[in-house]
Amino acid sequence: MVEPTDHGGPRPDEDFDASLFGEGHPIGLPVFETKIGAHLRNRRKVNSPSELLTLQELVKFKPSHGRWRIAKDLVGLIRRGRAGESDESYSDKLRRETGRGKSESSTYGLASVAGRPVVLYAMNWDFFAGSLGVVSGEKFQAAADLAISKKLPFVSVYASSGVRQHENFAGLTQMTRMVEAIRHYKDQVALPQIAVLLGNVWGGVSASAVSNADLILATSGTNFGFAGPNVIEAFEGSTVPTDSQSAEANLLDRNIDVVLFDVGELVWYLGAILSSTNPPDRHHQLTSQTLPMIRNVSASDQRRIFNFAPVGIGGPRFDDPKGSVQLLPAPARLARARDESDALVEQYQDLMTDANRVDLEFIVQYGFTDAIAVYNYVQEVGYKRYPAIVGAFAKIGAQPFVIVGTQPSYQLLGETVIKRPSNPAPEDFAFMERMLEMGERLRLPALFVTDTLGAKPTLESERRGQSRAIARSILKGIDYSEPVISLVAGALGSGGGLATTPMADHVIMLEKAMAYVAEPRSAASILYKTPNPSRDQIRTTLATMRSTAQDQLDLGLIDEVIPEDDNPFVTVERVHGAILRAYVELAELSERRLRGRRHERIRGLRAFEIIRE
Repeated sequence: MVEPTDHGGPRPDEDFDASLFGEGHPIGLPVFETKIGAHLRNRRKVNSPSELLTLQELVKFKPSHGRWRIAKDLVGLIRRGRAGESDESYSDKLRRETGRGKSESSTYGLASVAGRPVVLYAMNWDFFAGSLGVVSGEKFQAAADLAISKKLPFVSVYASSGVRQHENFAGLTQMTRMVEAIRHYKDQVALPQIAVLLGNVWGGVSASAVSNADLILATSGTNFGFAGPNVIEAFEGSTVPTDSQSAEANLLDRNIDVVLFDVGELVWYLGAILSSTNPPDRHHQLTSQTLPMIRNVSASDQRRIFNFAPVGIGGPRFDDPKGSVQLLPAPARLARARDESDALVEQYQDLMTDANRVDLEFIVQYGFTDAIAVYNYVQEVGYKRYPAIVGAFAKIGAQPFVIVGTQPSYQLLGETVIKRPSNPAPEDFAFMERMLEMGERLRLPALFVTDTLGAKPTLESERRGQSRAIARSILKGIDYSEPVISLVAGALGSGGGLATTPMADHVIMLEKAMAYVAEPRSAASILYKTPNPSRDQIRTTLATMRSTAQDQLDLGLIDEVIPEDDNPFVTVERVHGAILRAYVELAELSERRLRGRRHERIRGLRAFEIIRE
C-alpha cells in the first residue's frame, strides 16, 4: 500500500515554498507531455463491415428500404483503363456491386439500445468504400424523418472515404442535405443525435454530419479527418506521421469526445447516455419535499482512492478502486503558531496539490446516480491526465443534469499522490460549448464545477483564439435557458476560471475554495512590477486580496458556502443537498422569470459602493 502524505501533496514547513505558486505548473514537478505512440501499442485493427454487422446484431437492427439505388448515371464520369483494360463507367461499377449483392453504402431503420428504441443509420465501407452519394443522402434524410415522426434518439454510424467522385457536385451537396437533416431533427426532437465512427471516416462525411452531432464517439482503431494522409502528403510534400489521424490522436485534440474499446463497449455506452439523459415524467420531478438521495460515507476517516492504470487511453467507465492507491487517514497535525497569512498560504497550496479534495469526477460519481462521463483520460506511468474541461450526464432522482467544468489530473510521485491543476485551452472551451448546446436542447439544468488556476497561458493558445473562447464560454453560461448552478470546488483563477463559473442563478463555493483575478504569484508580480516576487510579497498579496469563499459571500458575489469535511464523501453529501435545494427553487421559475432574475443578479455584481457625482 502506498502511503501518501496526509493531504496528498507537499506541506510547507515554517515558511512556504514560493515555487508552488505559478500559472498552473508548480516548479520542480515534471512537465507532462502526451506521447501518442505509447497509447497505440495495443491499438485494435478494425474490420469495419464485420463490426458493423456485430453492432446491428447487438441492437436488433431492422432495416427499412434496403434496396434503394441510383436509377441512371447522370454525370458519366469515366475511368480510363490501362493498356489492355477496358474503360469503366459509374454504371459498370454499380453493376459489378449489384452482382456482389450490394446496392448502396448505407442503410437505416429501427434498433434497440438497452431496451430503448432508436433510429439507426449506418454507412458500410464494403460498398464504394462507404462513399457518400445521393442515395446515402436520401436514406439519411429518411432516417432523420423517421426519428422525428417517432420522437426517438437518432444514432448514425459512419465508415466513409468521403463524397463519391462519380456523382460530382450532386454527391457533394449531400453534405448540406445531411447537415440540414440534423438541424431539423434537433429543432423537432429533444433527444440526442449521436455520431459513431467505426473504421475510417474521411472527407465530406467528417465535415458535415459527424461534426454536427451532439456527441462524437469512436471505437479504437478508427481513423478520422477531412483530408486523408495521401492528400496531406501531396499538399505538404512530407510524410504524415503514423497514427496522427487515429481516433486516439483526435481524442487528445478534442475532435472526438469519447473513444470506446470495441463494439460491445460502444453499445453499453450508448445505453448509458440514453439512460442518463432521459427526462423525468411529472410524477418524478424534484420538489421542496424531496430529501437528499445519497449516503456514501463508509467510515468517518474515509479518504479518496486513485487508480493508476497501465499506459493507454482509459475511461469512460469510472475506475474500479480495487488495486488502487488509497490516501491514508490524515495524521494529527502539529500545532504551531502562524498568523492569518500563513494559514491562507497553506490553504492555497492545499488547493493546488491536495489529492483528497473533491473534484468534478468525484462529485459526479458519488453525488449523482446514472452518471456517465463524456471524456477519456490518458494514463502515463504514474500520471493520470484528464482533459482540462470534462463533461458528464447524471441524475438526482429522475432529474438529469448536464455537468461541465475543469478537472484536475493526478500524479504519483514516490509515495505521494499530487493533484495537478487544470488549464483549459480554446478547444476545451469549445467542448464545453457543445456540451451546453446539447444540454440546452435536451432541456437539462446545468451544473458547472470549477477548479483551475486559469486558462492555458501559451502562445499557441493565443494563436487559436483563447480570448474569444473564454468570452464565448461566459456568454454561453449566462445565456443558458435552463437553471444554472455553479460550484467552485477549488481555485477559481482569472478569466479561465470565470468561464466555467457562470454568475447566473446560484453560485456555491466550498469552504476552502478561493477566487482571484490572478493567482497570487502572478498578482504579486503585477503589483510589485517584477517577474520574481519575493515570498513576503506573495504572502502579503494573498493575505490582503480577500480571496476566500467567506470573503466572496460577505461581498455579496456568491450565494452559499458549503462547509468541508476531511472525509470527501461527507463533503459530497453536502454538495448534493445544496444542488438539490437550489435546483428545486430555480425549477419553479418560468424561463422568463429565470432570465429576468439572472439579468438583475448579474447587473448587481459589484460589491464596491459606487459614488455617482
